[in-house]
Amino acid sequence: MKTSPSVNSLHQTRISPSASAADGKPRLPLPLIHFDLLWLNYGPVERIFFYNYPHPTSHFLHSHLPAFKSSLSIALSTFYPIAATVRRRSDGHFEISPSDTDSVSLTVSEYVGDAADFLEISGDHARPIDKLVPLVPFLPRSRDVQPLLAIQVTLFPNHGLSVALTVHHTACDGFSSMQFVKLWATLAFRPESVAQLPTPVMDRSVILDTRNLTDQMEKAVCDEKAEEKNVKARITSAVYGETFTLSAPEIGRFKKLVMGRAAEKGIPRFHCSSFVISCAYSWICLLKTCCITDGDGAAHFAFAVDWRRRIQPRIPENYYGNCLSGCFVKAKADELLGSDGIVVACAAIGKAIEEMGDDVHESLDRLVERLGEVAPWRPLSLSGSPKLRVYGIEFGWGKPIKVEVISTRETGAMAVAESRAGDGGIEFGVILPEDELKTFARHFAAGMDW
Repeated sequence: MKTSPSVNSLHQTRISPSASAADGKPRLPLPLIHFDLLWLNYGPVERIFFYNYPHPTSHFLHSHLPAFKSSLSIALSTFYPIAATVRRRSDGHFEISPSDTDSVSLTVSEYVGDAADFLEISGDHARPIDKLVPLVPFLPRSRDVQPLLAIQVTLFPNHGLSVALTVHHTACDGFSSMQFVKLWATLAFRPESVAQLPTPVMDRSVILDTRNLTDQMEKAVCDEKAEEKNVKARITSAVYGETFTLSAPEIGRFKKLVMGRAAEKGIPRFHCSSFVISCAYSWICLLKTCCITDGDGAAHFAFAVDWRRRIQPRIPENYYGNCLSGCFVKAKADELLGSDGIVVACAAIGKAIEEMGDDVHESLDRLVERLGEVAPWRPLSLSGSPKLRVYGIEFGWGKPIKVEVISTRETGAMAVAESRAGDGGIEFGVILPEDELKTFARHFAAGMDW
């Protein structure tokens, strides 16, 4: 059965959580709490892992697919909520509702055309996102019964393969998603190492809701105009994707430059990490490409912050679910685009991080409304994190040669990951119309002379 103009479906099945691996433990419903509800109206995250695979399709079907499927079944048993669905209960509240019939769609496809296109499709250079979309499985969207995960493998015979996951963000954040994928990959490649991986903690009661934020968030996301408050790309033309990397030495040079100029200007010291430097640099390049400001001439930047190590009382670090809130940054666009723009951007981002404090409830209060307030100004936003370590996911074919997040074509976010070189650098996946992407690339390259 043909599934797109560029891939043919070879094998379609549904994988259920392994009953034997569950050890008799009940699969309990998980209520959606304030952290989870935030993502109810957003589309799923589409992440593609590319691997070199110099073998014919038949080799994967006969030698790898059986273990690939059985390891997935066991991993789904441990992370059972991701195989379930989000439903609205009779009392109006939402929950992840597991059942004995839970399963996840798994599709194995083969690329149609020259398999050598693998290098083109998996590269860093600019290429049409339309070439990557067929590699990603479709996940239906429904407020009544929302599935949470779909998987697709696409083979480029004798060249490579891709493993793509479409995960609805309500199921979990990037940290939990990668814990699931890491367990699955370890079961398939090094099952003897599984005992070293932490068991996920599903108990929602470990996170207190002292301000009744769950009800507030539920009302906000169920409002008929809620989706208008989401940050979106608002791109109507064809888009291209390209990957840009700041190496550790480059980040170190920028940090020295920023801190030196800040001291000269008498700017008080601020949090200035590799993340801050990289975000500031990308923010300025984006503003030089397409500067959109609010009525006060300010540009905006919004990104998610993981609260697993910040939240009080402390929760287990291997808590499964969502544990993100937003951090909002703004600065005068003319200052960001000035000669010391990198200093202004770093100071604004660093100060915003410092001011977050340790009260997650304050951070989440009116979060949907605050997102709605900045959404019209097309803030830079991020998807992913260098801390997810996506380039460490091995299924037995070596480490990924590339990891892409292409759902950002809908949100306008930049996809962030650690540099695959393993040198402490950070890479950004940028999706823009072709002309804007070329402009962004010029600014990114020119900035290296600062």
